[in-house]
Amino acid sequence: MYLRRDRRRRNRRIVAISALAVIAVLILTWPGDKSGLSLLTGRMPDKEQTRNTPALHLLVPPGQGVNKTIGQDGSSAGISPASPQPGATGSGTRLPPTTQPATAPAGRLAQAIPPTASRPASVGKGVPLPRDASALLQRGLEAVESNQPLEARGLINEALHSGLADAEARRARQALADLADKTLFSRAVIPNDPLVEWHTVRSGDTIGRIAKQAHISEELLARVNNLRSKNFIREGQRIKILRGPFHASIRKSTHEMDLYLQDVYVRTLRVALGENGSTPTGRWKAINQLENPSWTDPRTGKRWHADDPGNPIGEYWIGLEGVEGDAVGQVGYGIHGTIEPDTIGQDVSMGCVRLAPDNIAFVYQLIEPGRSYITINE
Repeated sequence: MYLRRDRRRRNRRIVAISALAVIAVLILTWPGDKSGLSLLTGRMPDKEQTRNTPALHLLVPPGQGVNKTIGQDGSSAGISPASPQPGATGSGTRLPPTTQPATAPAGRLAQAIPPTASRPASVGKGVPLPRDASALLQRGLEAVESNQPLEARGLINEALHSGLADAEARRARQALADLADKTLFSRAVIPNDPLVEWHTVRSGDTIGRIAKQAHISEELLARVNNLRSKNFIREGQRIKILRGPFHASIRKSTHEMDLYLQDVYVRTLRVALGENGSTPTGRWKAINQLENPSWTDPRTGKRWHADDPGNPIGEYWIGLEGVEGDAVGQVGYGIHGTIEPDTIGQDVSMGCVRLAPDNIAFVYQLIEPGRSYITINE
């Protein structure tokens, strides 16, 4: 009896050992991550294995917090004009809520736009290129002659964005600039124009509130409507509204800035840029504005106060922040005026974009911080 009981115990042990062996074999040969073996063996996964595990990478803006040299004109590659003190008068810094980005034109583009693109990103997504941009231009010019401004503007704008030879592109820009003066920057409102509308002032309306809803500046709204004061409107008054925002595209090779209302071309202005190609290409967002800014030369410590006629950066500053391409993470750059208008069209600054006094005043009214984007191309 004892022998029989002993034999049964040995059989149970053999079965148990066999079962454990089978389980171990299954674990060792099972496909996939074997890091769970550490629970059985007490070993942690291989260092090499953990080294190959994907990690999150944080993008640190280059030059963050580093002051760069500013040119004699105040053109900055790292330092922007001083902000107004609390309670100071003037336009100060305005930061409206951001919207879906739109850059500016050189062809039909998808939503993800390379830094060299020059057409707003929202334009033409999924729309095929016209086969003959020259034919579109010709049809548009004929529409101008037959007094069909909206049709003309659409055709010529499409031709310009589709790619024209230099001479034709200049002709298209001039025609569109003339049309912009008649349809956008005048008091006229053409029925069914998607870029403008009439607004009847209601109780509680202010120029600031109306402008904010339209994504344009108070100054531009007052200018278009020939208002004596942007602080006074009356109930029942009809006001022309432009549907913003405006954007800009700069061509470094020609020292030109193209301005757009949404995706519609409205004007070209000459600019000065950074010496030795120091103005970074890419896409920038306007982040603030300063009127009559003060400025301190970082090399000499000399300070120019607001309203100083000798201030090298002029009377207006539009601060920029890089968001795409070589511009990513770049701060301290801006668009500003100059007291040396003869330098326009040259590479003379230390990175910023200069405009002649009258032109910077115009651009200052168009560009809206937080909503307007500037694309700089070679």
